[in-house]
Amino acid sequence: MNTRNYKKDVSDQGSMKGQTNQNFGNTQPQQFQDGISRIQEEMMDPRNIQPDSMFLNFSGVLECGECEDEESLRIEYAVKYGGDDWAYLKTSNNADDAEPSGISQLSTSRNLHSRNIVWNFPFECNFQTKNIFGWPQVVVRLSGPDFMGRSVAKGYGSVHVPTQPGYHERIIRIFKPLPISGFTGFLGYLLGNTAELKNFDKVISSGEGREVTRVKSVGYVKVKFHVTLVNFDKFGYL
Repeated sequence: MNTRNYKKDVSDQGSMKGQTNQNFGNTQPQQFQDGISRIQEEMMDPRNIQPDSMFLNFSGVLECGECEDEESLRIEYAVKYGGDDWAYLKTSNNADDAEPSGISQLSTSRNLHSRNIVWNFPFECNFQTKNIFGWPQVVVRLSGPDFMGRSVAKGYGSVHVPTQPGYHERIIRIFKPLPISGFTGFLGYLLGNTAELKNFDKVISSGEGREVTRVKSVGYVKVKFHVTLVNFDKFGYL
């Protein structure tokens, strides 16, 4: 091999090596940037973000019910929940409410064949939580006029909010406490001070003292729910 050909081969190899290094230097940063971009897109994707809370929304209507032979009743409700993890989310419609509650109009049954009373009283609640302990329940109280036109308690009941999303119908069984004796009951009837539960929403939702309270079943209330659950599957509950 002569000297001229050897120098030409060496120069050709050097130029090829320099071109390869240049191409590699141009390709590596581009691939690195593409990888960073993909990671950033995955991190920004809402489906890949781990939420820190669950959200429960339910709305519905207290539709109708019966209570013994009563012809005129109003219904009052309160939503009770337990645990420090639950937070009631207020909206512009209930900004002044410390807790979700409401009372309906006085409705009268006009049906000659039944005592069914229709309220169609709507409600809606939004909650944020990190734990399902203390799941909300709807506590109701029925009241109506006595023989003197005085408003007295007629019955109580409660039902838990359905735990599955979608439309649900529930029946609340209504009961009322019984007086200690017949004389006490007759005296309360005359004075318009019948046996009733003080702070009924707390007493019924907690169940404290129920084992020593005598009650009587007096009717029912029909409730319709529309439930929406958000992020419950992220916490393994669905």
